[in-house]
Amino acid sequence: MIGNEEHLGYCANMATYLVNDRDTALAIGYDATDWSKKPGFNIYRDAMQQWDVKLIMRNTEPIGAAFFKDCEVHASILPQWRKRWATRGILNQLFQGPRVETRVSKGADFMYGILERLGFER
Repeated sequence: MIGNEEHLGYCANMATYLVNDRDTALAIGYDATDWSKKPGFNIYRDAMQQWDVKLIMRNTEPIGAAFFKDCEVHASILPQWRKRWATRGILNQLFQGPRVETRVSKGADFMYGILERLGFER
């Protein structure tokens, strides 16, 4: 297991879940993000100070990070887990709350279709 983790909404039959392990989540999120211009890790960490950052786990393996601030949510997933990480359970954890917003990064236009299928509007 990773660091000092606290499972959030974990149940025995859910393989993908959020964990309170900010340091590991920041490191995994940094590696998982497709940067147009990659900042140094310390600049990235400082920029994330106001964000709640959680580790996304598949069983016992870290696969990404979730970033929360007010009603905004983002996820960065390691390349080898893309297209196979999203389960109903993790999506329910990510999209809690009466209003959820996100943005699509430049060059990731394929995300519009995915987000529209999840109920997001442009």
